[in-house]
This record gives sequence, C-alpha cells and structure tokens, in this order.
Amino acid sequence: MDLTLVSHTHWDREWYRTFQGFRARLVDTVDRILELIAEDPEFRFLLDGQTIVLEDYLEIRPHRREELAEACRAGKIAIGPWYVQPDSLLPHGETHIRNLLEGRRVGVEFGGVSRVAYTPDSFGHPAQFPQIFAGFGLGPFVYWRGNGNEIDTLPAEYRWVAPDGTSVLAHHLAEGYFGACGLPEDTLSAAAFLQDLALRLRQRTTGGYVLLMNGLDHAAPDPHVGRKLEALRRATGWKVQRGLLDDFVANLSPDAPTFQGELAGARLANLLPGVWSSRMPIKYRNREVETALLDWAEPFAVLGQVYCGLDERPALRQAWRALLENQAHDTLGGCSRDLVHQQSLARYDQAEELAQQTTERLLQRLTGVPLVRRTPWSDTLEIAVFNPSPFWRTDAVRLSLEAEPWLEFRGEYERAVQVHPFLGAAENVAGFLVDGKPACLLDEPSREGIRMAPDLPPKAVEFLAEDVPPFGWKKMRLTPAAIQPDKVDEGRAISVDGITAVVGSDGTLDLELPGFAYAGLLAVEDVGDRGDTYDFDPVEGELPAPRRVSVERRRHANGVQSLRSRRRFQIPAGLAEDRASRLVETVDLEIDYLARLVPGTGRLDLELRVVDPGKDHRLRLLFPTGKPVESFLSASTLDILTRQTAMPKSDDWVHPAPRTFCQQGMVAAGGLWVSAPGLPEAEVSPDGVVALTLLRSVEWLARTDLKTRPDPAGPMLRTPAAQCLEPFEVRLHLASCGSELPAIRPPTAMRAVVAGGEPLMPADKPMLELPEGAELGAWKPAASGFGWVLRLLNPAARPIAGSLRLGLPFSEVREVGLDEEPLSEPLEIEAGAVAVSIRPHGLLTLHFDSCS
Repeated sequence: MDLTLVSHTHWDREWYRTFQGFRARLVDTVDRILELIAEDPEFRFLLDGQTIVLEDYLEIRPHRREELAEACRAGKIAIGPWYVQPDSLLPHGETHIRNLLEGRRVGVEFGGVSRVAYTPDSFGHPAQFPQIFAGFGLGPFVYWRGNGNEIDTLPAEYRWVAPDGTSVLAHHLAEGYFGACGLPEDTLSAAAFLQDLALRLRQRTTGGYVLLMNGLDHAAPDPHVGRKLEALRRATGWKVQRGLLDDFVANLSPDAPTFQGELAGARLANLLPGVWSSRMPIKYRNREVETALLDWAEPFAVLGQVYCGLDERPALRQAWRALLENQAHDTLGGCSRDLVHQQSLARYDQAEELAQQTTERLLQRLTGVPLVRRTPWSDTLEIAVFNPSPFWRTDAVRLSLEAEPWLEFRGEYERAVQVHPFLGAAENVAGFLVDGKPACLLDEPSREGIRMAPDLPPKAVEFLAEDVPPFGWKKMRLTPAAIQPDKVDEGRAISVDGITAVVGSDGTLDLELPGFAYAGLLAVEDVGDRGDTYDFDPVEGELPAPRRVSVERRRHANGVQSLRSRRRFQIPAGLAEDRASRLVETVDLEIDYLARLVPGTGRLDLELRVVDPGKDHRLRLLFPTGKPVESFLSASTLDILTRQTAMPKSDDWVHPAPRTFCQQGMVAAGGLWVSAPGLPEAEVSPDGVVALTLLRSVEWLARTDLKTRPDPAGPMLRTPAAQCLEPFEVRLHLASCGSELPAIRPPTAMRAVVAGGEPLMPADKPMLELPEGAELGAWKPAASGFGWVLRLLNPAARPIAGSLRLGLPFSEVREVGLDEEPLSEPLEIEAGAVAVSIRPHGLLTLHFDSCS
C-alpha cells in the first residue's frame, strides 16, 4: 500500500467566531507552521486551498512576507486555487470564476497555486464544476460532501463528467477531511490508528494509493506526525510519505469509472440543505451585488475602455474582492453567529456602492458628460436610456430626479443659492413627458435622495422606453407637462399584450398567459420549524387563510398597469416550550405584492414586501400549475438542469434526501416560468405545485435534537437575528414557457441618466448581438492587456452555431480558457462578426484585442 499523509487545517474565516476572532488563531497557526518548516525538512502543509488567508496573516505579520513566500515557492506550503473557500451551490457561476481568477492572481507572488480543486466542506456541488475546473486546468477535485446513492458503486477515484462532457478526476474523502486528525500522542497507538484507517480507505481505492488527511477546522499542525508515520512504516512495511495533495494525485490513474450530475446527496455525510434558506435576505443581497457587477459594471467598463480610454479594472477588482469575502460557505450559507452576518452586510454595501458608482460614471462619460459632472441648468433635459442585455428591449424605466450639483450660487450681480430646477420640478410642475409621451411621477420614499421638505420624498419619473439596443443607449427628451395621473380604482384585473392577471378574494393571483392559465398563484404556506441554520425540521400546521385583503388597481397612459394586493394573516408567534408544537398566541403576518404588466415585455413583474414577526417557521409562496409534473427545469450554475419530482431512495443516508433543491433564479414547470433571483430554495411537487421559500426563521446556529438530521452540524449557539424579523422586499417574474427552453433569468432593469452634449459612444447602435439560443455569461475587461473577454453559455441539449456580432472595434479574437489563457489561433472576423459554435451545455470564452 502507498500512503500519503497531508497535514492541513480547514480555515473557516468566520463562523461561530468573527473574522477577527479566528484571525488571531490563524496568526498563531501560521507562525507555528513556519517554525515547523524551519525545524523539520520533511514538513509540508496544506493551507486549505484558499489564498486569502495569506493576506489575512500578512496584514498582522508583514515582516514574515518573504519567509512565507519562500515556503510556498519551495513546495513546503500549498495554497489556492481558490481566493476564498466558497459555498459551491449558492454563488453565481461567474462568481466562482472570479474567485479562481483572484486566487491565481494572489498566488502568483507566492510561486503559484495548487492545481488540485480542493473543496473539502461545501454543502454539495454543481454539475458544471468539472467544466469550470477544467477551464482553469485544475484537477483532481478533492471533496467530502454531496454524494448520493451513486457512491455505493463508485470507487474513491472516479471521473466526474459535466453536462457538456468535460470531465475531471475526482477523489472522495470517504472519512472526511479530518480522518487522520487528533492522533494519539503515543507513537504506537497513533500508528495502530492510522493502520486501521488506511485499511478502511484501501477498500474504496482502485490503485492502492491512500490519502490520509491530518487536520481539522482551525487546527494547529501536529508537530510529531513524522515519527508517528515512521512508526506506521516500520509496523507495516508500507510506503508512506508526508506530502501535499499534489503529491498524492500525481499517482492516480486518469482511467476511472464515470459519474455525471450534481453532487447534492447525503449518503455518507450531512448535506445541510437548510443553508439554502437560512438568512434569506443575505442571499438576496448577494445576488443584487453580483448583478450590479456582472450586468452593469463589467460590460460598461469594456465600453468605457473602448470609447473613453478608461481602465476601471482596479475598481472592479476591489468590488469583487469585497464580494468574494462573503462567498465563504458559512457566511453565504447563513450558518454563522449573528455578528458575522452583520459585518458581511458592510462588505455587500462596499461592493455594490463601488459597482454602482463606477457604472454611473461610465454611463455619463459615454453619453458625453464631462469629467466634472454637471447636470444642465434646466428642467427640460436630454436623457440616455441604457440596456444591460444582449437583445433589443422595450420596458419601463425610472429616472430619479437628481442633479449634480443640486444647488449653486447663481445671479449676475446679487448672487443667491438656487436649487437645481430639475430637482424642484417634481414639486412645481404637474407632470412630465418623455419624447412627447406621458410619464408617471413617482415617490421614492426609500431612496436616500435630496428632499425639498421633510415630508416630501424624493421623486422619480417612470416612462416606457422602446427598442433600446443591446448594451447600447437611446436618447430621449424629458419635458415638464400637464399631469397624466394614474387611473386608480378597486378593480381586480389588468390586461396587457395578451396577459391577464386577476386578484382573487383571498389575495391569490389568477394568471392567463399565451396558451396557459393558472389559478391561486402566490398562495402562502406557513410551517413551523424546530430546526437550525443548517436544516429545516418541520412542525406541521395548516395553510393560513388571510383575514383581510385589499386591492388597488392603477393604469397609466404610458400603458403600464398594476394591481396592489395587501394581505394580512394570523400565524403562531413561535414554537411552544416543548418545541414539538406551535404557540396558540398569534402575530400578524403582512404580505403585500405589486403585480405589473408593462407593454412589450411578455411577462408579469412582482414586487413583494413581507413583514413577518413570527418566529421558528418557514414561509413559502406557492404557484400551482394545475397539472401533474414528473420533470421540470431549473437554473443551475451556468446551465439549466432537468430535475425529477420523484425522490431518490434515501433510507440508508446519514441525512434524509430533501424535497427542496438549490436553484440559480429560475424554475419552469407545467408551462409556468417562475423567476426568483436571490431566492435559491425551491421545490416542485408531483402534483405540480412550485414552492418558493421566502423566509426561514430559526433561533439557533445548530442544535442536536433535530428529527431531520441525526448527526451534529455545528456548535449550539443562539442566533436571534436568524429569525429574520426585519421587513423583506423581493422581486419575482412570471411568464409562460412552452416547448422553447426558458431564459435562465429575467433581464436586468434598464437605467436612465442625464445625457451630455457630445457623446463618446454612438446612440441607437447595438453593441453586442448573440447567436440564437446562447446566453451571456460575462462581458468583462481582460485580466491583462488592453482587451476584453466575452463568455457565452449554451443551456440546451443541442449545439449552437451562429454569428456573434459586436458594434465596437476590435482587431483580433481567439478562444481562451476560463483562466483567459489562449486555446486557439485567431478566429476569422467578417464585418464585425465572428462565427461561433457552442457544444450542448458548453461554455465558450473569447478574448478580443481592442483597436484602441
């Protein structure tokens, strides 16, 4: 037998302690690692597959930078490939790619990152991981959690195949990443323990190579592991070595059985699927910030590079790094102490504000606003509407009534402070026209804008923008005009472009879509939950009936129609003392929604506001399709998966198979497309009901008395903020999906800014047009050089072949990996178009050299 023992520590940067609490221990740990390297020439250490811990350490020990870097370059310490050890299922797939790019960038200074895709403790893994890892030249994939029944017939080493056919070798840590930790001090006892462990692991290997993982969460290195391993060698005659994962995987044969599919089972290890719904506002916030970067800041940084000569990569990198810190599985999973999540919100704010301000500056520069931004001193303005989608758009757009600066000293002789007329126009005029068509004047009470009086909220103008080009802009003119108020009544039906929505007496929604009709959408399910942040543990109850429903209908001359439904329910206040039933005492649950139909969009938009003072329960929205469902579609990491409503046999799993699943913002079943970016937990029942989790409220980080999870998961720590008692606002979208594959996600809202006088980017020109069926993954400045990277994905089971057309100049294009390293010679360019083909479920990444 051939054994490799890897000394390591699994480092959750924050969890049941805060980042600073754990960093104090990290400093001690790395200090000790460096001491052992100096004392023992054979000592090696795996620093948990993430490079951010190097930065964390060196901020406190800057004088040891060269010593640490030399240890890494000499192969004494293995680092990366991740920047942050992430949750695998919750982040956007592009966030994983940015994570690996940043991990590699940080690791270069230290001699480079490990090629092993080490992900020891994440709660399941997406089916596209093999394609992502292969795009960085990584492998094997070494992991612990996620296998279902397939593991009963697979050896420890197998080939994991992505939906497109790309595969990587995988090594399953059958006894976890901690199997050889906590060895007895007595050398012979330690050798006997390791011998028994190795014999158990040998039963699942095919080539006789066994991996022993000597480490645990936040564990300091064992200084005596060398003599313990030597005792094992003398006792058995086996070949043994202290090494790193790279040493172990070098021995593995690439020929192995195959498995295709996501790893979201719990045959041998807890899956902990409750992390898909714990602290749901955190997850929604995460998707908002990802969208600000992926849909706005990155693509328009490309356009700013070409047309304005601006390099915004430092700003993008700072925003991404703040966001990546929040991708750690205990942070994004919502299973840390309250203070950890409170501190993570500041990182989201930092990342989003940087993304938004970078975007705002770019949009203004592209339309000709000078470096010193000044809004023309007028209440009649040219405005620019930008479309962050790779297709032509018609949609409602809002322009916040703001000005830069908002006041000035003006007057020829007697100078006085004057408020910008644009800002005051909303209070002084009756309404507005945009391109001669009526616009709607709206209050924005939640926006932190300048007010003309304490009781007058900031204002916005909403109008219909038609035929805005892909990633381009359209100039429109805003002028004061006579008021065009909404028609407001108590009607319960709206209809636009063949879509009709009707609010029922119970506040649910009936919806008629082309070719489909649904009744009772947005019903509310409330079930008690005696679980914790890791797992749902139901206390059954009845579906609550609303005790009060009100409806208001609005119809505007711009064509937008809406229904506002206000529902009030009474639900149990929490769990009874025995935690086996719910309290008789009740509280009022408020669920309001605004259903909107906008001409030219083909969908129903929903804005929900939830005020939920109830504790220890799960709140879901139900979308009955009215027909049985055996299979359905859901968005997954950089793909669309076909799922089954039938459940796998899981009687012998350590954790029962959940009916819920993790999705990336879209579920399509029974002809109904439900888009819910930022609400990752869903379920589809065999009778065709789509259930979307809004909130799951719990009091504990972990408990040991759950019925749904026999094994422990974490420390028993109170987390009252995980009850999620603050108001929560989300956006959903509904549409029909027939035989065509549905969109992975809805188009991001268009944006309007005040235009300048001399645009740098031409108006009314499409900047990007994709081949039919392709989805845009990313459009971003290249990591190096003066060019940009464009990534397409094909979520269908058939190949795509067509033309990719860009409206901006470029000199050369070639295919690259996800790591942005070249894979091909330059491709042929014809009249600004490139012929591309994308294999089924495949990713295609192209690098364009700019002409600028």
